Amino acid sequence: MSSVLTIRGGVPLTGRVTVRGAKNLVPKAMVAALLGNEPSVLRNVPEIKDVEVVTSLLQLHGVTVEKDPISGDLTLDPTNAKTASHTAIDAHAGDSRIPILLCGPLIHAIGEAFIPDLGGCKIGDRPIDYHLNVLRQFGAVVEKRPGGIHISAPGGLKGAKISLPYPSVGATEQVLLSATRAEGITELSGAATEPEVVDLIAVLQKMGAIISVQTDRTIRIEGVPDLGGYNHRALSDRNESASWASAALVTRGDIFVEGATQRDMMTFLNTYRKVGGGMDIGDDGIRFYHKGGKLNPLVLETDVHPGFMTDWQQPLIVALTQSEGVSIVHETVYENRFGFTEALIRMGANIQVHRECLGSVPCRFGQRNFLHSAVISGPAQLTGTDIDVPDLRGGFSHLIAALAANGTSRVTGIDIINRGYERFTEKLAGLGADFDITSTE
Repeated sequence: MSSVLTIRGGVPLTGRVTVRGAKNLVPKAMVAALLGNEPSVLRNVPEIKDVEVVTSLLQLHGVTVEKDPISGDLTLDPTNAKTASHTAIDAHAGDSRIPILLCGPLIHAIGEAFIPDLGGCKIGDRPIDYHLNVLRQFGAVVEKRPGGIHISAPGGLKGAKISLPYPSVGATEQVLLSATRAEGITELSGAATEPEVVDLIAVLQKMGAIISVQTDRTIRIEGVPDLGGYNHRALSDRNESASWASAALVTRGDIFVEGATQRDMMTFLNTYRKVGGGMDIGDDGIRFYHKGGKLNPLVLETDVHPGFMTDWQQPLIVALTQSEGVSIVHETVYENRFGFTEALIRMGANIQVHRECLGSVPCRFGQRNFLHSAVISGPAQLTGTDIDVPDLRGGFSHLIAALAANGTSRVTGIDIINRGYERFTEKLAGLGADFDITSTE
């Protein structure tokens, strides 16, 4: 069964939404529980698909996962960790890329790991080579087998000196999860330092890990033989917060995002203000609203933290279709993230995508035939159309475009959005959106 969302656009979104734990932290913190010799408690956990997938994978490996029926807090007990069947792992992983991060913890817990051939959002290659190379440097043996990859470390994982060619979040997390119980010292240069990575470090430190972060993107981990459990409240999801902020701008609405945190969104907030969006920043959240005047065009480049996050780019581009003038967006993190603009163009947006680096400095995608720059001319009158969701952030962007458009849109593939947006249809209904959901075979 799949769902179809029929949206009747033109209604400003107004009201309040609550954003809980970050999709880019919670599944990784759940995996980290495998490293402990006693139960861990994770709080502020959202009800999203990625949490369901990791719960299943952990349970397959003998981890007991209990959810508090009132708070939603998770208690994860890894004391009976075991090997899982390859077929079961493949069935439960689906198209998630999370299994790759279980490798280091599983090797420490049971001596081996298996990851199925991986899927994920259609926004670029996202190669797992970084991960496999990292594991090899720790002394792991990587073997390609039918349906996936088997990883083991007969002598145990050993500390290593690792340099990443690009500050990959996933590879940084792989190092952290593998190095904390590896024998000796690990030094990682070129590390990602996103707030979600720092929060994972906080989780590991609570378990007993010794980790220091230097100012030059170097992380130093002193391996310890054993780790305990943790009790941790996950940081709020800044990506979901920014998405609702863009939704308020696109639909000329007014949304208070409970849980949005200024500290982790400063670069986004600066850009939002430059575009012409209004905001009131409070201790418990941020109010985002359309001020009623014209929106301003801008020149924007995505980058790793503390730059403008790539996940913020797609919803904001929808807002830029309504600005007065020409905007330029240069994507430097994922090479194929502009595929979602095809639907916006069919809705009436004026967007051109280019292979050239239309930014202040050439990026790693330059001269490689990737369509990674976009020129957006506005304002454009959007009209409803049929849309099939291509990926998580692009899918949410299509939703808010449909909510702002004249006429009716039919959106399919919306299950992808459940991967990172908790109860998003309930939130849309609470904000006054006009839509229906139907199921199809």
